[in-house]
Amino acid sequence: MALANMDIQILPTIEGGEKEKYTVIDRVIEHIIGTGLKYEVGGLGTTIEGEFKDLLGILEKAQEICFNEGAERVTTIAKFDHKKEGITIDEKVGKYRKK
Repeated sequence: MALANMDIQILPTIEGGEKEKYTVIDRVIEHIIGTGLKYEVGGLGTTIEGEFKDLLGILEKAQEICFNEGAERVTTIAKFDHKKEGITIDEKVGKYRKK
C-alpha cells in the first residue's frame, strides 16, 4: 500500500489548566511514538507517515486517550496528504532541513 501523511493537532479541554492539558497531549505523542511509524513533532501539531488506515486508527486512539485522561472535550484538527504512489515526509520537507 502507499504511504500517506497525517498532521494532527489535539486540543483537549481538561480541568486544571495548561499543565494538565500538555500532560494529556504528551500521552497522545507517547502513543504515536509507540506505533513505530515515522513522525515529527512540531510546534502546532505532529506529522505522521504511514498507511492511511493506520493513520485513521491513530486519530481514533488519540481521542480515546484524551477522554481516558479526563478531558471533557477534545478538538482535533487533522490534515491528510495521500496519493496512489505514496508520499513521504522527506519528499515534502527534506530540502528545507539543515544538513
